[in-house]
Amino acid sequence: MRFPFLTLFLLASATLAAQTLPPDLIHAGYSWDAKRHQRLPVLAAEAELPAVLLRDFTSLEYYYDKASKDVRLFATEHRIVRVNSSDGIESYNKIVVPVLASGAAVDIKARTISPRGEVREVKAADMKELKDQEGGRGFRVFAVDGVEKGSEIEYFYTRERNVNHFGSEILQSETPAHDVTFELISPKGLTFEARVYHGPAMTPDTTMAERRALRLHLDNVPGLRNEAFANVKSQRMRAEYKLAYMASKGQVRQFTWADASQFVYRNVNNLTKDEAKAVAKILTASKLLASPVSTLPLADRIRAAENYVKLNYNLEEGASGDLAQVAATHNAPEAGFSHLLAAIYRAMNIEFEVVVTSSREAVPFDGTFDTWNYLDHFAFYFPATSQYLAPGRPDYRYGMLPADWTGGSGLFIKGIKLGNTESAVGKVKDIPALGADQSPQDIDATVTFAPDLSSSTIRLRQTLGGYPAAEIQPFWTMIPEAKRTEILQGLQKSVVPDASNFQKLEVRNVARDISPLDKPFIVEGQMESAALLDKAGPRYLFKIGTLLGPQTELYQKEERQFDVENDNNHRYLRTIRFDVPAGYAVRNLQDLNVDVKTGPDATKPDFDFHSSYVQTGQTITVTVAENYRQLRWPKADFEAFRAVVNAAANWNKVVLVLDKKG
Repeated sequence: MRFPFLTLFLLASATLAAQTLPPDLIHAGYSWDAKRHQRLPVLAAEAELPAVLLRDFTSLEYYYDKASKDVRLFATEHRIVRVNSSDGIESYNKIVVPVLASGAAVDIKARTISPRGEVREVKAADMKELKDQEGGRGFRVFAVDGVEKGSEIEYFYTRERNVNHFGSEILQSETPAHDVTFELISPKGLTFEARVYHGPAMTPDTTMAERRALRLHLDNVPGLRNEAFANVKSQRMRAEYKLAYMASKGQVRQFTWADASQFVYRNVNNLTKDEAKAVAKILTASKLLASPVSTLPLADRIRAAENYVKLNYNLEEGASGDLAQVAATHNAPEAGFSHLLAAIYRAMNIEFEVVVTSSREAVPFDGTFDTWNYLDHFAFYFPATSQYLAPGRPDYRYGMLPADWTGGSGLFIKGIKLGNTESAVGKVKDIPALGADQSPQDIDATVTFAPDLSSSTIRLRQTLGGYPAAEIQPFWTMIPEAKRTEILQGLQKSVVPDASNFQKLEVRNVARDISPLDKPFIVEGQMESAALLDKAGPRYLFKIGTLLGPQTELYQKEERQFDVENDNNHRYLRTIRFDVPAGYAVRNLQDLNVDVKTGPDATKPDFDFHSSYVQTGQTITVTVAENYRQLRWPKADFEAFRAVVNAAANWNKVVLVLDKKG
């Protein structure tokens, strides 16, 4: 979520585009090799891939327009892609070019080169222009028809973009690429800095007169493949850039974390006169300043304000963020929730810090490079309780942030008073992840076999807390009544796939104002299964492992690309009870005993899978515990992590053999 006021600030210097491209752009008149009629060569292995990029050129030019006395931004992009399969054709035979709503000119050309050297240029008449559903940003879209396997699709364009003082360029995808170039050009009066992640640094290009330029060229960029237990998007090679210095302001660094702290603090906390009146009315209606709320412990007062706002206002991204409008309509965007809760907490004299971060799933926050491109997600931190709150997320409650906001760092912004002046200071600090025990996904199952061993009855309780619960608990009351039984049965069938004849099905802790950290989402049921017990000649096979629920298997043959990174710390605790049928004995109870763990502390390992059983008479109680206590694990020691994951997958296949005595 980027605050609307931040977006407006970033675009404040952008002028509506003219209808023609300036003739003195560095890449004005850019074109392809018109004489080329043969495809570029590829390796034999690349010819077997769905597609391969043979040129990937991107140039961003910040251009000073003397007529308007303003800076404009132009992008020139050139792609050549060999498509070798139907999937490759499907991925690349449509070219989408975003265009400004002002109708700025786009200089674009496209062509194909067939395996036989036949060149076909796409005519301008074939291009279609579409608008997105909100009627805002436009797209120029054209299809490249008649593409066959082994063809090249080539296109380039120069278009105007909204001016931004910060940006990001993705340099790697699942498609391998050759001849990859990214350059950033600006007038001499503007100095940009860039940082490349998972790749070499950009270097100055001194060949351009009266301009500054940073450039990166790579002969080869490997394609990324999806990998379990990894945030692949965050591992892509990318360049982050920002405007660092302006000649008109000397050697004063621009858009620092200190500047961001001041800017964000003002906009989160400042109120107009109309907004102040609206907040006063909300406080009166909510009774948050009166007893009994005012006498509650601090954590309960924080929760009371959060619940009031999140239960009485609807999240609507298209709504106005002005608090007078929010109060009138009871609709607000994420930024509106944050602004309103900040005003309420200040009125309640509850100290908090504004925390700004980014998603570690895509662009992890890097406090050593002060680009405001990282200012995406806003949270509150309460120093007195050391707890966090996601003000703009009605699906989360006090003590819990979206998992991808945690396990990294963010900018913590604290208000200070200097006499009668209110200011702010910011510091980059870590945002801790929740512990594994705070996100349980537990199963308690009691299995009773029918007297003739033809079926089984299972009493099953599933307990979801923390992040597993956050996927369903906040939305339960919004699910139509007719769908709820189907969903509950689906949850039970994830453990007992052939479950039927549900004799009981109940759910607990579904109110919208509760936190899954305090009250987990609990589903209890009783059902029958015909498949849990199979007859095999004189013996029976009890597929106890299936009661673990579905498991991930890590049997990849390829070399591991990335370090392990989990979405969140979590734990599983399963308890399974059953009575051995009269006249039978279990042949292989020892198969239930497994102990696999890894980490520097053997008494509390980072990751572990442990199962054991206790037999009392004919009753057997099996306990299976599985813990993931760290978000990350080095790929150099991947085998140790894989052993834990696969221990669960292997236990999922355990079958107990019941032999008739004598």
